[in-house]
Amino acid sequence: MMGVGKGLKLAAGFILICGAVGGCADQKKGMDRFSKPIFATKPRPRNRVIPTPAPPPVQHYAQRPVPRPAPRPLQRPQTVVAEPGWIPPGGIKNRWREIVLHHSATAKGGAVAFDHEHRNVRKWDELGYHFVIGNGTDTYDGKIEVGSRWTKQKTGAHCKTGDNFYNEHGIGICLVGNFQNTSPTSAQMASVDKLVLFLSQQCGLSAANIKSHGGVTHKTDCPGRRFPLSTVKRNLSLAQSKMQTDMLATANVGR
Repeated sequence: MMGVGKGLKLAAGFILICGAVGGCADQKKGMDRFSKPIFATKPRPRNRVIPTPAPPPVQHYAQRPVPRPAPRPLQRPQTVVAEPGWIPPGGIKNRWREIVLHHSATAKGGAVAFDHEHRNVRKWDELGYHFVIGNGTDTYDGKIEVGSRWTKQKTGAHCKTGDNFYNEHGIGICLVGNFQNTSPTSAQMASVDKLVLFLSQQCGLSAANIKSHGGVTHKTDCPGRRFPLSTVKRNLSLAQSKMQTDMLATANVGR
């Protein structure tokens, strides 16, 4: 009986040990089961880098050219239009170096009257001047008459000197009137300015080449103390300066 009881105790102890071992194993298995996540955890999504949209391509438009202002017409240098007879049939010779101004020392007259006097009284071959500018008596006021000496480009007979330079190389212009007592008319002054400018252009002269009869010979008051020689010279210089300015402006516009 003692042997059976002891055996039962041993069996019971073995069962307990196995149960304990089995329980431990089951417990461990349960622990392992709970230590693992029941549901699969999704990985955290990475921050998506949203690419910045590329700017639309820049459309290059052809730049419209800035319209230029319409070019101004070229302004031609101011020139004196020759009156009939100012340019002789054979042209102007390259002999003229001076312009000599005179007055007639008479109240009236013209080229015809002076030509008659020079031929018949002074016994010259013809009118001694190249040009005569009327005062409204024999011809209208400011009328420029062309003498036959200019038409022929002939030596003058208006300003005698020892070498006769001012007759051979000087253009004689006579204004009708006595300018010791009165002044030339405004029409006469306008005509002398125009004629002097024309002759200066054609012969390459300047204000320094404008002389008075008395200023050359020092033997006469011609063309009179009231004749404004300095005004004639100044007007010529101003006109030539303006023409030079116009020529430069024309050259720059044409570039």
